[in-house]
Amino acid sequence: MVLRIQSSLSEEKYQAAKQEAERLGISLAELRKSSLRNVPPVDGSQPWMNYAGMVESEDTQSSQSIDDMICGLKD
Repeated sequence: MVLRIQSSLSEEKYQAAKQEAERLGISLAELRKSSLRNVPPVDGSQPWMNYAGMVESEDTQSSQSIDDMICGLKD
């Protein structure tokens, strides 16, 4: 069974996707399909990974203390 989907993009993102498809020599539809095939599967055993990359800080050492930032300071 094949399902048809519809998506909305800003003009800027549409043009970028169109240019990338042209660069790769494929259709825009194939670019979307291949992009979806390359999305890593969700690992439900590590729900904290849903927040990966979402922490913003001016602390240049924040990547070294991410546990403290997410879970609070350790005892």
